[in-house]
Amino acid sequence: MRRVIALLIPLLLAVVVPAKAAGEDDARQRRLTYYYLAAQQQKLQGNYTSWIELLRHCLRIDPENAAANYEYSLALQALQQDSAAAATLQRAVDNDPQNPWFLESLATAKINNRQVEEGIELLERITKIQTKRTDVLSELFGLYKSERRTAEAIHVLDRIATLQGNTQRIATQKYALYLEQGDTAKAVNEIKKVCAEFPYDATSHLLLGDQYLALGMPDSALAAYDQAERIDPHSTLLQASRLQYPLALGDTATFRHMRDSVALTDEAELSLRVNAIGSMVRDALADSTQRPNAEAVFERLLSPDKPPVEVLQLWMAYLSYIRHATVDDLLPIMERILYIDPSNLTALRDVLQIYVDKLDYTRIQDLCQKAIVYHPSELIFHYFLGATLYQQKKYQEAVNSLSTAIRQVTPNEPSAMLLDNSKLLGDTYSVLGDIKFELGDKKGAYAAYDSCLVYAPDNVSCLNNYAYYLSLEEDELAKAEQMSYRTIRAEPTNKTYLDTYAWVLFVQGDYTTARIYMDRVIDPTLPDSVLRSDTDYSTTVLEHAGDIYANIGDTDTALRLWQLALEKTTEKNALLRKKIKKKKKYLKK
Repeated sequence: MRRVIALLIPLLLAVVVPAKAAGEDDARQRRLTYYYLAAQQQKLQGNYTSWIELLRHCLRIDPENAAANYEYSLALQALQQDSAAAATLQRAVDNDPQNPWFLESLATAKINNRQVEEGIELLERITKIQTKRTDVLSELFGLYKSERRTAEAIHVLDRIATLQGNTQRIATQKYALYLEQGDTAKAVNEIKKVCAEFPYDATSHLLLGDQYLALGMPDSALAAYDQAERIDPHSTLLQASRLQYPLALGDTATFRHMRDSVALTDEAELSLRVNAIGSMVRDALADSTQRPNAEAVFERLLSPDKPPVEVLQLWMAYLSYIRHATVDDLLPIMERILYIDPSNLTALRDVLQIYVDKLDYTRIQDLCQKAIVYHPSELIFHYFLGATLYQQKKYQEAVNSLSTAIRQVTPNEPSAMLLDNSKLLGDTYSVLGDIKFELGDKKGAYAAYDSCLVYAPDNVSCLNNYAYYLSLEEDELAKAEQMSYRTIRAEPTNKTYLDTYAWVLFVQGDYTTARIYMDRVIDPTLPDSVLRSDTDYSTTVLEHAGDIYANIGDTDTALRLWQLALEKTTEKNALLRKKIKKKKKYLKK
């Protein structure tokens, strides 16, 4: 149910405010008119508090005035006082029962409040006042149909046809309603009437043929199709309808022959060809004997250098469902789609995901750079380009890519699109923060992390890295612990996050609790061979564990872990060597 556009109506109503009853005091009437017009002026200026107060004053002058009640009901709606608004609107209608705008507003309120019967009654009253309101009749039709009052719905369609002439759409709607009533004769008669009224409209004859076919009357359907063909022999809709004719007769062989012919005809409408190929794929899926034929047809369809992209997509569907193709099997087809249509967004995303899964940074970079040319506002391509450049230690290029993405996306996208992009935007800011730390820009890194948490408050990667860097700041340890704790709540078995949390506790001086969490990362009772070979136990993790054990007084375990950390590092770590040599406790400052 649409809402009445109320902005212009009050100005019209202001003109009709004057006479509540014959002989009413002129001074009182002038006061009412003065305050009503003043209320409208305040509303137009956006002074809504004054608007409402002036309307209340109007109603103190004349509580039954229809225009003032109507306008005040709008104010109450704006204040979300729905029941009071409905009562006030009802008072407006009671005092001016012939005003169609009041009636329509009240009908809207009733229908929104699920008082459909009362809403219908009000709309019917409007059609008696404004006899040519086809928009109100259309609303009535929808309501009668939803209430399954079929006879009334058909009657409304007749009223619309009287006002604007019969149309194929009206006839089709009446056809469906008569079928719902079980009256096949009247249903078909509606389509016949349209054919009679528009004898040279091929679409109407096709519609009649389709209905005959649906009712199991193939001879009548064929006659209607023949008539449509005489009018428009090249109609795509005609070809589609004729394809269904042999199926209705149970002649599957003829249907398949016609269907395959359409699929292979370059001159046929692409949508019709796609439907035919789709039918062929479904046949092959249901009946394995049809697969050789389907594959032969596909072989011919795919032989040109640049077949339609839709055909390639159907071939992918065939391979997926029939041959259970792997991603590697489908990748050359996706690449071929991009060769034909390099801007194809679906293919770009699918191919990108494959190369991301393969960690093929060269192909990711190449694909993203090409994709950005066609889709500069698609954040995903900027994100993976920046992340890939980061992996290749091309830090400044990565910063440029990610910063460009953020500048393009955030100012231009409406809030709903930003909400859809919020996770990816958060990831983008998170990676940007990591890179800025690599470049020594601590302030810029913190700003990026803060932005990440605005768009994605639960981005655990950002929370983890931010917490670790904050743990290096003596006055930020409480904030670091809070952030790090959120990561292990979200992923309690993630060893990276557990290591960070243990480290934050260690820096705070809570060595005993730090050891409890670090033992969930690394079991010091494991043999050296395991600790050396397992990639989960990096130099940093082993060194952190050693620091924690040193500070709880277990120097032997600390030395062993530090030594393993030294064996794994490829860098000169003078501090680690010093700890081993001096065998002393160590607290990161």
